[in-house]
Parts: sequence; C-alpha cells; structure tokens
Amino acid sequence: MVKTEISEDYKRAADVIRKGGIVIFPTETVYGIGASSYNEEACKKIYKIKSRPQDNPFIIHVHSISEFEDLAFLELEYKNQIQSLIPGPISFILKKKKEVFSTGLPTIGLRVPSGNIISDFLKFAGPVSAPSANLSGKPSITRFNDIIEEFSGKVDFILKFKEPEIGIESTVIDLSVNPPILLRPGKISFSFLKIKFPNLILPSKEINEIKSPRVKYKHYSPDCKLQLIKSIKEISTIKKYGYIGFDSSIKTFHSVIVKTNEDYMKNLYSFFIDCDKKGIKEAYCDYPKDDDSKMALLNRLEKAVSGK
Repeated sequence: MVKTEISEDYKRAADVIRKGGIVIFPTETVYGIGASSYNEEACKKIYKIKSRPQDNPFIIHVHSISEFEDLAFLELEYKNQIQSLIPGPISFILKKKKEVFSTGLPTIGLRVPSGNIISDFLKFAGPVSAPSANLSGKPSITRFNDIIEEFSGKVDFILKFKEPEIGIESTVIDLSVNPPILLRPGKISFSFLKIKFPNLILPSKEINEIKSPRVKYKHYSPDCKLQLIKSIKEISTIKKYGYIGFDSSIKTFHSVIVKTNEDYMKNLYSFFIDCDKKGIKEAYCDYPKDDDSKMALLNRLEKAVSGK
C-alpha cells in the first residue's frame, strides 16, 4: 500500500508525474489513471494496479496540438480537422515519431482533454499516458467518492476537481491508415465526424492489431447479469432488480430514470457500480433513443451485456 495524496493542487500532481508517480485525474469523459509517457517503468505500474492486459494500449493526454506534432507524424491534410475538434472528447491514432511508451506499437493514441485545470496540469506534467481509472474489465469511474474507495492506497496522487460530465470514454479515430477508421464511438458522433473526415469508415469485426483501448478485451461490465430491453414487458418478476432507462413508472430496488441519451451516458457506469455495491444480481437497461449518440451508448451497453 502506498500513501495517497489527495489535493486540488494540479502543479503538485504534475510534479508527481514528472518524478515517476501515478496520478488519477478527472477529464470531461471519465477519470484517468496516468504516468509520464516517457517513463516506461511508471506506465507498467498502471497495468499492475488495474490488472490490465499488457498489450492493451494507453491514450497519451497532452495540452496542445504542438505536442501531437512533437510525438507523432501528423499529415497536413488532417491538421485542420484535428485542430477544429480539440480540446475535446476525442483521441487520434497516429504513427509514432518520438520514443514514448506504446506497448511496442508503431502508433500512439493522442488526445487533448477540455478544461483549464486539466490543460494546466498537462502543460506542467508533459505527456501523460492514461487509461480509464477502473479495474480491468469493470466500469469506468465517473464519481470522486468511487475513485477514493477503489484507488486510495494504490496510487500516489488523486487530483480533486470537478467530476467528469460526459460519462463514457472518448471517441477514437485511427488516422494512421487510409481510409481512417472509427475504432471507438463516443460523444462526438460518427455522423458529425463524417463531415470532417468524409472517407471515415467503421471497423471490420476482426481487429488484428490493438491500437486503441477497449476494442478487444472485456470492458464496462458489472458483476450482476445485465439485459438490454426495448420494453418493460421484458422485465422479470423478481423483486430485487436494477433498472436504468426512460420509463419513470418503474418502481424497483434500484432505478435511475433518464430523459436523454446524454443523461443515460453520464449515469451508466455509476449505475453499474451501484448495482454491484447493493448486491443486485440482475439489472435491465433500456435500449437507447434513436439519435446521433445512440451508436456510442449502444456500444457500451452491448459490451456490458455480453461481457466482451
């Protein structure tokens, strides 16, 4: 067990990163657990803390596009599109230029999170390699109290700031190939990205090379059995079940009623975590509404339900 410092001091958090420590920090999407991208030993500690497969790569978090150009080969044709999308909840896979931790891949994932405090933290810390802050295979964490409960005594520093607002991980686009591929849907929708990248395609079902987190291994799943439903008629008669969805008439042991897909995203992982905390054995999740955010939300739900 290590002594975990908890503070709002982002400069102190950056100093811990530079000295080889592990820091948990909030982004606009979910909490991240990070180390210096230049420190392989520190990055490998994250795998141990999370019990994460070591061929599952991290996203490198930076404060500006200038670091994109320093760390990776950035095609001129993509620079303007990237600049128009950052800072924000989107990551880009690019061919690696500089030697940073990358699980042996010739590519790296880069993103610029939004928010002044996180930007300042990254400016002082330098590039930070960070997956989501959760135990491997379990739901990402979006609440500060859950972070304290899960990681206090396991990491060197927890940066206390406002909790993530979006609730699911960033969109990931692979720009190292032509045509570019949407590896992971997120808040920024496929239909919107098609305007920026007209030749953008969806991935094939078989992914041979793991360039992005959460494209191969089990993710998002709570311990309880999940079922994706289109009607409340599909709910069994058991008394102690969980429910997240749009039907306010549901009265059960644990329910989260949402009005929009965006609200659904924000509450999804905390719902999963609470189901496990309350010992719920079975939970039901409404099918998302038909809008631009449906793809990302359905991606997380289907992976959670299937356990893949």
